[in-house]
Amino acid sequence: MTSDSLDTYTSPVIAGHRGFKGEYPENTLTGFNKCYETGATVIETDLWLTLDEVIVISHDPNTKRVFVDSEGNETDYNIPKTSYEEVLKYLKTKEGGEPLLTFREVLQWFVDYVSESRSNIHKLMLDIKRLNPAKVLKFIIGDLLAVNNDISWWFHRIQLGVWDLNVVKYMNQDEFFQSLVKNSHGKNPLGWVWFDVFHISVSWRDSIHYINYNFYLDTLKDEDSKTGIVRFKVTGISLLYFSTWSTGFLTKFLPLLRIQRLKLYSWTINTAVQYDFLSKVGKVADLPEYGVISDYPDQMVKHKEDEERKEEFEKNSVDELSRLTPSSTDYYDEDGNLSVKLTFRMKFGNYFYESFQALAGSKRITDEEKQFDLEVDENKVAVVKVSQLFIWVFSTCQKLGIF
Repeated sequence: MTSDSLDTYTSPVIAGHRGFKGEYPENTLTGFNKCYETGATVIETDLWLTLDEVIVISHDPNTKRVFVDSEGNETDYNIPKTSYEEVLKYLKTKEGGEPLLTFREVLQWFVDYVSESRSNIHKLMLDIKRLNPAKVLKFIIGDLLAVNNDISWWFHRIQLGVWDLNVVKYMNQDEFFQSLVKNSHGKNPLGWVWFDVFHISVSWRDSIHYINYNFYLDTLKDEDSKTGIVRFKVTGISLLYFSTWSTGFLTKFLPLLRIQRLKLYSWTINTAVQYDFLSKVGKVADLPEYGVISDYPDQMVKHKEDEERKEEFEKNSVDELSRLTPSSTDYYDEDGNLSVKLTFRMKFGNYFYESFQALAGSKRITDEEKQFDLEVDENKVAVVKVSQLFIWVFSTCQKLGIF
């Protein structure tokens, strides 16, 4: 897909989960290339800052599941506590024998792709893991500038995904980011002034804290207009699909998204049923953008194209006089609820997931995150207590393709 404009893409945006995880080794250039070949326009990938402060691409903080050494032996390195130059640069994937990539290598590949395709619609969605310190954001910026020193060139091409609100607070507290955006003001040809910032979440209830932070920033507008300070807000939520299968999501959370005009992505969507539900939500709620993150971007692209052809056929299959017009019940019912129905399977899946979360007793929002004006220590790693049972079940479900 080639375009000089963002006007050629439509929601749902199709994003490849770790590239093209369903068919190719995750987080590899092979998977990334194959993802874009399907027609998907976004690649979701994962970042870690190593001991010697090199950003590398890996979903897990540990190398055991994916990587072996140069001799093919199993490895067991903790990435944030291991040197890239001394150890990690020599690792390769068990499947395909591809190198453990640095972020800078991926960026160079991406710039070459964009240059060749002349595209403004292809993007990288960065999953910044919680066990990274907030200062990882400065290293991300450093790598971006090392590959293309016009930071505004990246604004509409990079989506920052965060699990920790302290990363967003850090943007608003450190003068480094203020200087960046002020010096680049007006330079992005499409009018972007900063990156999209998504909260990646396993529960819409957790994301409420991020939306509340946006509301908090809104209260500072009068003061900011005098000082010229730029505020960085969350612009979207990337939510585990199980959490969207609930009445609470539809009746309580979606109105908050609409008030703040937030985008919504959902993961990991691998079936037509999951796709259709999110698409219905996005259309009826009139979200500014919505997208699916999938292990099989090829299947999602094909389904999207099939649905678009079906809609076009239905629109053109009757003449103008007999064409049915939209009904009032296409949007909201008489109780004021969105006209999006949950099946029994969806309700049961959500009930099972919510019950499991409650039993696991996981704490995902820290006290530091809840205090919006508390100064962020850029070197501190936020440790959140997560049940080992939750980790085991969640990782097992991921292996089975459930998440």
